[in-house]
Amino acid sequence: MNFWLSAALLTAAVALVCFYPLLRNSRTTKVAERDEINKAFYFDRLQEIERDEQQGLLDNAHQLKVELQQALLQDIPERVEEIRHAEQRYGKIWFVSGLLSLGIIATTVYFSVGSWQAEAMIEKTHQKLPHFYERLKEEESNPLSETEMQQFATALRIELQKNPNDAKSWWLLGQIGTAMDNGQLAYDSYGKAVQLEPENIDYKIGYARILSTSEDQSDRHKGEELLKEVIRKDHTNIEALSLLAFRYFEQEDYKMAAVTWAMMLRLMPEDDSRRELIEKSIRSARDALAEQEEEKNKQTISK
Repeated sequence: MNFWLSAALLTAAVALVCFYPLLRNSRTTKVAERDEINKAFYFDRLQEIERDEQQGLLDNAHQLKVELQQALLQDIPERVEEIRHAEQRYGKIWFVSGLLSLGIIATTVYFSVGSWQAEAMIEKTHQKLPHFYERLKEEESNPLSETEMQQFATALRIELQKNPNDAKSWWLLGQIGTAMDNGQLAYDSYGKAVQLEPENIDYKIGYARILSTSEDQSDRHKGEELLKEVIRKDHTNIEALSLLAFRYFEQEDYKMAAVTWAMMLRLMPEDDSRRELIEKSIRSARDALAEQEEEKNKQTISK
């Protein structure tokens, strides 16, 4: 309703600017200008007649004055007022016609290329949100396509505009952002989920994972602190241990990296397929630690 009212007011303003001259009585103005010229001519001619009369050049000065007055009266339109009203009426008709034409053109253009189509499409996407929730149940056997993920993200954003305190939807949007390789979307969404439910371990881990990929050292440090909070609450959380071990390795704290990976090994079942990779990571950390210690010894000896 507000949109249509605004559109109507804007159309009226444009029409007033464009067609205002039609409301002005330009013809009456021209008649008034002509009357002024006739009066000036009359007085100028009257002075000539009086001057010639004083010089004795005219015998019929009175007759010439009468004829001059009659000529002036004959040149004044007898129906000036009627002409003015008629011109105003036609000007208003043209103004209304122009206003209607502008409104029709504007409405036609809006319905052809206006944003209402995009709004309708977005609302239609939002209505498919229950369908996307059902599709998530088939994610392992039938993963969502890129188009479906984009539509899912759009539907969730609309839903979150209506329910901004839904932490679970924010976390889900963060997961979609990660799957779409949209780091900013994942960063903002996970951050909002953690803000709404700061004690939720899953939300913290998801947020910490995104923070660990940031180029900002303060973000990485914040992610590390989140992982430590998770481990203090649940020291068997393998995902948090894994992320923290990589964080230590990245910081060249190879000893803590090896210790953390070793903790993971103790928590994993013997038939876990990830054990081989973890063992390899432990060996890499120990080798790097040995090189690091050797380099320190060389520097000590050289001093």
